[in-house]
Amino acid sequence: MNRLEPPSLATWMLEHLTPAGRDEALAGDLLEVYRTGRSNGWYWRQVIAACAVAWFRSLRTRLPLLVFALLWSALAPAWIVLVARIDSSPRIADVLRIHWPLAAAMWTGLNGVFLGSGLLVCIGVHASLRKSLHRRKALRAFLLAPVLFLPAYAATFVLTNLLWYPGIGIHWRTLAPLAEIVDVRMWADALRIPFLIALSGALWGAIPAAARAEEMQPVPVDFSATAGATPWSSNFDSFTASRFLTLTVAAGLINAMIMSFLLLRLPESHAPSLTSLCMRAVLYVTFGALAGVAGSWFYWRSSSSPFRNSPPLPFSLFALVCVAAWVWIPSMVLFSEQVSGATAFVAMIGAFVLAAGLRSATRAVFAPAAQAASLWEYNNAELFAESLYQPPLDVRGYGIAIAIYAAGWALATHSNYTAAILLACSAFLFTWERTAPLDRPYESRSEYKRSAWRLARVILPAVLLTLWALLDGVASREHRLAAQAANERMNANGAAQKDHSRAGAGLSGYESIVLWPLPLKQKILAPLPPGASLLQKNAKQPLVLRFTGAYWYFQPPDREPGPRALQTHGTPLAADIHANNALPLLMEAHQNLSAPVRVASCREIQVTVENRGKSSGLIAMALLLTDSTAPGKPALYLGQQPILSSQSESVDFKFAPAEEDLHFFIPARANIRAFDTMTVMFFPETGSFRTAPQIAIDQFSLIPR
Repeated sequence: MNRLEPPSLATWMLEHLTPAGRDEALAGDLLEVYRTGRSNGWYWRQVIAACAVAWFRSLRTRLPLLVFALLWSALAPAWIVLVARIDSSPRIADVLRIHWPLAAAMWTGLNGVFLGSGLLVCIGVHASLRKSLHRRKALRAFLLAPVLFLPAYAATFVLTNLLWYPGIGIHWRTLAPLAEIVDVRMWADALRIPFLIALSGALWGAIPAAARAEEMQPVPVDFSATAGATPWSSNFDSFTASRFLTLTVAAGLINAMIMSFLLLRLPESHAPSLTSLCMRAVLYVTFGALAGVAGSWFYWRSSSSPFRNSPPLPFSLFALVCVAAWVWIPSMVLFSEQVSGATAFVAMIGAFVLAAGLRSATRAVFAPAAQAASLWEYNNAELFAESLYQPPLDVRGYGIAIAIYAAGWALATHSNYTAAILLACSAFLFTWERTAPLDRPYESRSEYKRSAWRLARVILPAVLLTLWALLDGVASREHRLAAQAANERMNANGAAQKDHSRAGAGLSGYESIVLWPLPLKQKILAPLPPGASLLQKNAKQPLVLRFTGAYWYFQPPDREPGPRALQTHGTPLAADIHANNALPLLMEAHQNLSAPVRVASCREIQVTVENRGKSSGLIAMALLLTDSTAPGKPALYLGQQPILSSQSESVDFKFAPAEEDLHFFIPARANIRAFDTMTVMFFPETGSFRTAPQIAIDQFSLIPR
C-alpha cells in the first residue's frame, strides 16, 4: 500500500517561506488531513493561506519598523544632494578624480553615515519606549546595513539605466536639500528604494516581533527601599509635583525660545561654506540647551519654589533629561522663520524625547506601583472574571486623535505654530502613556547613565537638523531676495526716469557704466518668419548663442544705468570697476534675442562664464528670463548657482581665466510661454560688494527637451 505524500514543493514552501520558520504543528495537521483523502489543490490552498497569514502577522507586528524605514528613506534624495555638494567642492573633487578607490570609499562611507543615523534613531526610539530589543543583532545591524545597501543600489542603478536610457541626468548642485524630501518624481523614488531595503533588512531581526499582549502587559514595579534604590523621597503629592515640574519645563522652554528668536540668525554670506554652517549649527544647539537650563534653574531656585529645599529629584538629573528636548528648539525656530511645516514635526520630536525622559526619571516621584499591581492581579485572574471586566473610559485617545486632525488642518492653512503645539501635545501624551515603567529598583546612578545616553543619541540628529535648516534658510533667502529685486526692476520699467543729479559720485566718477563686449564679425543669417522660435519644437541639438549684450554697473536705489551712464567697449575680465562710496555695486548682464524661445521646447540653459577675479569671497549667479512682448513683461526666475571657481581654494591657484558651466533648469510648467531676454545677476559676498566681479559671459547653450 502506497502512502499518500503531499506535493514536495508545497511542503518546502510551508517549511521555508514563512517568517517564523518551520511550524511543526501546522505541517503535521495539514499532512494528517491530506491523507484522509484531500486533493493536491486543497493542500496548495492551505499552504498559500498559511504563508499569507504568517507574513501578514509578521508585517503587522513590525509595522512601526516599516513605517520608520519608509519615512527615513524619504530623506535619501536630500542626503544625496548634500553628498553631491561635498564631492563637488574643488579641493575634494581634484583628489577624488585621481584616486577613484578613495572616491568609492568616501561615497560608501557617507551613505553609511546616513544609514547609521537612521539605525541610531530607530533603536533609540524603540529603547526609549521600553520595548524588547536584541542587542547583539542591533549592533550587527550597523554592519549589515551597508552590505544590503550596495547590491540594492547596484540593482536599482542598472534598472533605472535600462528603463531611462542613458540614465537619470540630474545636476544635484542645482537642487535644494529640503525640497527633495517631498519630491515624488520617479527618479527620487528610485533613490529611496536601496535605503528602504537596507534599513528594513538590517532592523528586521534586531527588533523582535513580540506579541502585543506581551508588550502591553504591565510589569509590577517595586519602589521599596532597597540597597541603592530610590535615594530620594518625596513629601509632595503627585498633583503638586506634576504642576511644578510642568511649570519648570515651561520656564526652560520659553527661555530657550526667547534666546533662539533673539540670537539665531542666518549667515550674512550669500554662499556660506559647509564648515561655517556646521560650526554655526553646533553653537546654536549649545545656546538653546544652555538657555533652557538657565530658565529652569531660576524657576527651580526661586523663593516660591516647593523644590528649593527638599526636591523629589536632583536638578542635575532633571536638566539632563530636558536638555535632550531643548536641543531641537534652534532648528524649530529656524524652520518657523521660513514658514515651513517642518516646525511642527520638529516640535513633535522634541516632545517625544521629553516625555520618554521624564517618564523614566520621575517614576519614583509619581510611583505608579499601585495601578500596576491591580492590573497585574487582573492579568492573572481567571478567564471568567476577565470576560466580565469592563475597561474604564479613557478620553485621552480621542484627544490625541482630535489634536492630530486639527494639526493637519493647521498645516494646510500654514498655521505652523498652532500645528506645532497640537502635535507636541499629542506626542507627549502618547509617549507618556506608551512608555512602560522599568521592572527594576530606582537607582540614581543608572538613571543618570540612561539620561546621558539618551542625550548622546539625540545630539547629533539635532545638530544635523539645525544644519539642514540653515542650508534651506540661506537658499530660501537668496531666492526671495533675487525674486524681489527682479520684480522691482520689472515694475520700474514703465516708470519715469529719476533726476540723476549726483554726477561724479559712485563708480569711479560715473553714476553708472554700460560695458559692451568688443564687436565681433557678424554672421549673415536668414531672418526668421514672424512668430517663429529660435529653438524648434523637435530640435535635437543644443542652440549655442554667443553673448553680445551689455554689462550694467549701477548702485541702488537705481535699477538700471541712467542717461548719464558711461558707455564703452571692453570685457569685465580686464576692467577694474569699483565704487568710491559706501553703496553696494550691482552688476548685471543683459542679452536680447532676435526671436523668442518657447519655454516648452527648452529644458535647460547652460551659461558658460570666464572668471578672472582673484578677490576672496564666493560669488553666486542668477538667471532671469523675461517676455518683453507680453503685457506686464512677465519673468521666470531660475534661481542662482555658486560660481565654484570664485572659491578661495580655486583663487589661490588661478593663473588664467577659469572657464565654468552653470546649469539652470527650466520647469515644465511656468508662468510664461516664451522669453526673448535673458538677464544674468551676480551676487558677491557681503565683504566684496563694492568691487565688480571680473566675470564675463561667454555663451548660452539652450538644451531642447
